[in-house]
Amino acid sequence: MSDVRSLRRLFRRTPTFRARRPPHAFVLTRNRLLYVGRDPAARRASGGAAPLPVRVASRPLPPEALRPGPGGVPLVAPDPFRRTVAALVADLGGRVPAASLAVPDDFVRVVVFDGEDPEGSPKETAEVLGWKLAKVFGEPSPVLRTAWQTAGAGEEGTRVLAVATLEETAAALEAGFHAAGVRLGALESAAVAVSTLARRLVLGEGFVVWADGDAATTIFFERGSLRFLRTKATSDPEEALQEIRLAATFVGGGGEEDGQGVDVRLACAAGPVGSPIVSAFRAFRAERGGSDPVAITRAALAPNVVVLSERPGAAATLSGVEDPAVLVALGAMAGEDA
Repeated sequence: MSDVRSLRRLFRRTPTFRARRPPHAFVLTRNRLLYVGRDPAARRASGGAAPLPVRVASRPLPPEALRPGPGGVPLVAPDPFRRTVAALVADLGGRVPAASLAVPDDFVRVVVFDGEDPEGSPKETAEVLGWKLAKVFGEPSPVLRTAWQTAGAGEEGTRVLAVATLEETAAALEAGFHAAGVRLGALESAAVAVSTLARRLVLGEGFVVWADGDAATTIFFERGSLRFLRTKATSDPEEALQEIRLAATFVGGGGEEDGQGVDVRLACAAGPVGSPIVSAFRAFRAERGGSDPVAITRAALAPNVVVLSERPGAAATLSGVEDPAVLVALGAMAGEDA
């Protein structure tokens, strides 16, 4: 398969039927847990016509809820996280039976490799993946939660894109929501969630850059299908720009004389607005005569969505500046699970 469904279900231990995403999504950041959900009462009051109202609420995340883990992936402290989830779900009236969850990009590690017949030889694919991940996390490798999918032709066979996070981290997240009565149907990185909607901005033929917080992710699409994914844990614009240019070489996107840069003619969407990395990337494109990347905004991703004020009891209030976590949540609610 070549869409992003496999990479959107790190919580799924066995294959499941294809289903629409729940109308609820949570987004974890380094300092808070945010909820976005469609508001059925407001929708009914409008007679089902546009705009589509969504409700937003959030709770601060205690500093002790996250600590460094193997491979740079954070570990989640079960008790502080569980209390945060419980408080937020209580703010919502306890009516969230199922939801999706998006985590920061640096909670996930990405591995790319080529295989002769990955889907026909899953055991061999798993062995190669394990070897690749051992190089990322070190030996002995911790227990990991992984997902992978094919992504078209590679240099030597079929390209495989894989994502992994610590099993301990995934299990703690899962348990925190389960204790609050919320069934998590999917776990994905913020960039993968955003790309579900943002790839429409490049008409499925180009790439998406998402650089919010401490990581920069580049996702390439070709004829509507996922072709390449690269995440770099960095907040430095120059380092991130080098990673974006390097990612382009894997998909034949080099457009400079040395063949080591991004083709400035290739359609691109980038966000969030105001990110120093995105600003540096826009300047890079402009200096080389390229078009300005399409800004990833709520108006661009979901023009019919109206964000309602937060429910009483939530700790944060939306300011006039668009909240990147809301954009992530809208993507997490979109599409289907395989």
